Amino acid sequence: MSRLLINESPVMIIPSLAAKIGLNEAVVLQQIHYWLGISKHKIEGKTWVYNTYEEWQKQLPFWSVSTIKRSIRSLEMLGLLLSDNWNQMKMDKTKWYSIDRKIAGV
Repeated sequence: MSRLLINESPVMIIPSLAAKIGLNEAVVLQQIHYWLGISKHKIEGKTWVYNTYEEWQKQLPFWSVSTIKRSIRSLEMLGLLLSDNWNQMKMDKTKWYSIDRKIAGV
């Protein structure tokens, strides 16, 4: 028997992180951390992952795109999440993300 009720990929919640930075922010930061762990995109000494807000919403379907935008903006303002545009075509506004591990303490 599986330890999950439904056979799908779970979303991780770390209670101490959620208490410190907020539930939404903790879930988004953990999701980005997960993807950074398998990303092959190394730029300027950091690993990066990219997604549109709509693509993040497919992974976190219980939130609206606007909630995801707010959570990402909050993480950027806290200095935990780095974002940039590393796209080949600068007209492509898909954001790339990395975690500032010095500030995040991870």
